Amino acid sequence: MEEYPESQEAIRVSKFNSSLAILYRIDILWKDAHRHSRMGLLIRWNWDLDRVWTELAADAKEKDLEAFQKFNKKISEINKIKEREKLYTTLLNKEIFLRKLQNKQGKGMSYEENIDDYMD
Repeated sequence: MEEYPESQEAIRVSKFNSSLAILYRIDILWKDAHRHSRMGLLIRWNWDLDRVWTELAADAKEKDLEAFQKFNKKISEINKIKEREKLYTTLLNKEIFLRKLQNKQGKGMSYEENIDDYMD
């Protein structure tokens, strides 16, 4: 006896998902970003932020992509030697954007639900 009728396709759902792995990777990236920003390694900080973006991009909306691309365009236009403070400020704003996006996606420190929701 067939488990699924011919007219229906079997929907396969993985027993495992990568949520915890993603959160773990993002945490490591945030630690790297924090360290590189504090050390003044602005290019490395930018690379860290780009890697955070790759973890969040799959669930991002089109407007989020456009906002992220604006940061990268602005960064590419900055003379990284002469305008170090402008680069720092842009990277700071890029990081804040990514942290807010992470929270909005429920992958960060979102506290919208009541603690009682987790208690039986």
